[in-house]
Amino acid sequence: MLPHQLKIFFWYGLFLLTACNQPQTKSDQTKNAADTVFSTTISAEEKSVAEKPVAAAALITPAKSIGKISLKESADSVYKDLGKPDSGDAAMGKSLSTWYSDHDPKGYQTQIFCTRNMGNADENVSRVKQIRVTSPYFKTKEEIGVGATLMQIQSRFKVIKTASYADKKPPYQIYDDQKGIAFEILNGKCRAVIVYLPGDRGGITYLSF
Repeated sequence: MLPHQLKIFFWYGLFLLTACNQPQTKSDQTKNAADTVFSTTISAEEKSVAEKPVAAAALITPAKSIGKISLKESADSVYKDLGKPDSGDAAMGKSLSTWYSDHDPKGYQTQIFCTRNMGNADENVSRVKQIRVTSPYFKTKEEIGVGATLMQIQSRFKVIKTASYADKKPPYQIYDDQKGIAFEILNGKCRAVIVYLPGDRGGITYLSF
């Protein structure tokens, strides 16, 4: 390589090295700061969505409540909140009331099974013993509800199959954790969630009623 070519190459390389080591301009710093803030904001928002708890109106709490309906609550109190049931049946101090979404029998169901404590001081008061819902709107704090697979349910609750209804159309099974919550399973997926008082073996009482 000729001497003058070496000199040109040297000065060109020195120019590139100097340019690479130049401090960022105010514009570049502002852009980088904005990118950092944007990235941090997105991460915070994603984290917030991931950690957002189930709303109280949609929360399923085993052995306690589903949404606004609580176990041991009086049936009259439930009627005040939900209005007159779309259908119901009653006999021997027991009753089953059903509400349909938009009053359509093909819509989602909310059911309460109530009993009277015959012979007790409050025997005239019918109280909620079990609650059943078929809407995916309701979920446990673990985000388990209608539509969840049996595998997903088993990853969150220690359930066992307590009943199978092969004669029903369609046939389904009851998986119960024995602690206040049970799941109706059809073709490997939850089609209804039942909350009950522990010891009642969720799903069996009202289904045999």
